[in-house]
Amino acid sequence: MHLQGIIFDIDGTLVDSNEAHIDCWIEAFQSFHKTFDRATIGSQMGKGGDLLVPDLLNAREMRSFGEDLQKSRGKLYKEKYLRAIKPFPAIRSLFQSLRAEGLKLALASSSDAEEVKYYTGLLEVGDLLEGSTSKKDARFSKPSPEIFAAALEQLGTDDARTIAVGDTPYDILAAHRVPLPVIAVRSGGFEDELLKKAEFLFDDVAEMGREIDRIDEYFRND
Repeated sequence: MHLQGIIFDIDGTLVDSNEAHIDCWIEAFQSFHKTFDRATIGSQMGKGGDLLVPDLLNAREMRSFGEDLQKSRGKLYKEKYLRAIKPFPAIRSLFQSLRAEGLKLALASSSDAEEVKYYTGLLEVGDLLEGSTSKKDARFSKPSPEIFAAALEQLGTDDARTIAVGDTPYDILAAHRVPLPVIAVRSGGFEDELLKKAEFLFDDVAEMGREIDRIDEYFRND
């Protein structure tokens, strides 16, 4: 194949977790007497807490409880929400088929390393990966390109022959800043209008797998 490697976001792309993250953020903000509706929080999905929190709080609030809020949300998610997350169907078989095509695969997440490890086990793909990234691998979360850049380094593939997969406009922006082309999937709940800058748009990663030859064609002249 002309394509050499694929970098996958996790939340909303491989696991059905975006609604849980919205619920968790709403609960965490309420514990600090801040109330946001689902649409406001939902529009921030794809960002790490390092960017989401200052985007929603003012300077005084950030100084007063911004850091405590991020820590509280992380603890709440692990204790109340994480174990209920379900993977999207047939992810292992998809990864096996991609590996059979000679492709190298990596996960790229801004979540804590403990969460990434849990999701990797949940998806049963650890043995099929060249590497994975977490919060510790970047100073800033998406839409900073650092997470995807770190995953690309672990893959060891040509950046002109590597593609990212994500479900949010922030994944698209982060990938293009590397720069990498990107596949957007609708499984995270974002409207097509917000995902239109992606090179490819599919319903989910299962559809992406069925279209791998068309994706490969994109790289023919690179």
